[in-house]
Amino acid sequence: PEFLGYYNSRYDKMKKLLTRRQEMKSATTINRLESRSEGEEATTIGFVNDKYSTNSGKYIVELEDKTGTFKALVDEREGDRLVPDEVIGVSGSMGGDIIYANSVIRPDLPIPQGTNSTQDKIQAAYISDLHMGSQDTLHKRLDRFGDWLSTDEAKNIGYLVIPGDLVEGVGVYPGQKEELEVEDIYKQYNLFEEWFQKIPEDIQVIVGPGNHEITRLAEPQPRLPKKVFPDIDDYNNFHRVQNPQMVRLHAIRSKGIKNLMYHGYSFDDHVDKIQDLREKAYEEPHHVMIDLLKRRHLAPTYGDNMLSPEMNDQLVIEKEPDVFVSGHFHSHANTTYKGVNVINSSTFQAQTDFQKRMGHEPDPGKVTIVDYKTRKTQVKQF
Repeated sequence: PEFLGYYNSRYDKMKKLLTRRQEMKSATTINRLESRSEGEEATTIGFVNDKYSTNSGKYIVELEDKTGTFKALVDEREGDRLVPDEVIGVSGSMGGDIIYANSVIRPDLPIPQGTNSTQDKIQAAYISDLHMGSQDTLHKRLDRFGDWLSTDEAKNIGYLVIPGDLVEGVGVYPGQKEELEVEDIYKQYNLFEEWFQKIPEDIQVIVGPGNHEITRLAEPQPRLPKKVFPDIDDYNNFHRVQNPQMVRLHAIRSKGIKNLMYHGYSFDDHVDKIQDLREKAYEEPHHVMIDLLKRRHLAPTYGDNMLSPEMNDQLVIEKEPDVFVSGHFHSHANTTYKGVNVINSSTFQAQTDFQKRMGHEPDPGKVTIVDYKTRKTQVKQF
C-alpha cells in the first residue's frame, strides 16, 4: 500500500505539471480512450510501463494510469529516450487499440518570466564530496579554500552549500577499508568539524547527506544526525537538511533564491539507460541534470536508487528552482537551463582506485560561486 500511495502521489503531481502545458489541456484518462474511433485525436498521460522496438525502428510504449493501460506508437528518437516509470504525455490519433503519437510531452520547466535575484550583493559558494577520512582527500586544497573564505576577496560570500558526501564512510564498497585514512566514521565527521572552524561565522553553511554518509541510503534521506556533529551542531551558521531538499536562501527584501539540493545517487543508473548520456555525462554532468529537470523528477525509474516509500513522492521537482546543485560524479559543471543555474559541485577527493578501475577521472578542487544579485557565476580552482 505504501508504494501504491507513493506512485499515486507521483502521478497526481506529474499530471498537474503536464496539464499546465497547452498541448496537454485536453488529456483524458486511459479508460476513456477505448471508446474513441479510428483517426480521432487522442491525448493522455501515463507512466511508461514498458517499451519495445518494432521492425520499422519505432517503439510501442505501454502507458498506465489509475484507470488502465494503453499502447502508443512513438518514433525512434523519442522512444530511445523513454525510461521506465517516468510520467509522460502523448498526443496523436487513434488507430484502433493504439495511439499513433505525433509527440511525446514531458513536464519540463516553463520558459522563465524574468530572473529571480536579491537586492543585496550576496554570493553563495558550492562544493561537495569532501570524503573526509579517505586517504585520497585533498586536505591542502580544502584548507586553502577554507582560509580563502576569510579573505577580502570572499567578503560577499554569505552561504556555503554542500550537497553530500562530507565523509568517506565505512563499508560503502568492497575493499574500501584499504583506502581509508580514518576507519571510524565518527572520527571522519570530527575531521569535517575541525575544518569547519575555518569558516567565518557570518557564512551560513547548509549540508545535506550523500550515499557515503551515516544515514540510510533510501531516498529521501533524512538529515545527518546531530550526534555526528557534537562540536558544531549548536553553531548558528550550521544547518542540516535532507536529500533532496529545496532551500530558499537570502529571502530578505526579496523572494530569495530557491536551491534544489540533490546529491545525485540516481545519476549512474539513469545515465546508463540513455545512449547520449552514457557518452558524455560523467565528464559533463550537467547533461544528466538537465535531462532530469525536463522530466521533473530526480529518479524516474524504480530501482535507480533505494526508495523510502512515503505517501508523498518528494523526488518530483514540483517548484522550479533558481539553482539546481548536485555532486556525486566528482566532475564539475556550471551552466544554465531555462534560467536555472545548473551546478555539479566538483569534489575534494583525488582519483580513487575504484575510479581508476572504472576509468573515471575526477575534476577536483573547483568551487562555483553564484552572485545572487546578478545571477552571474564564477569558478575558482583550489
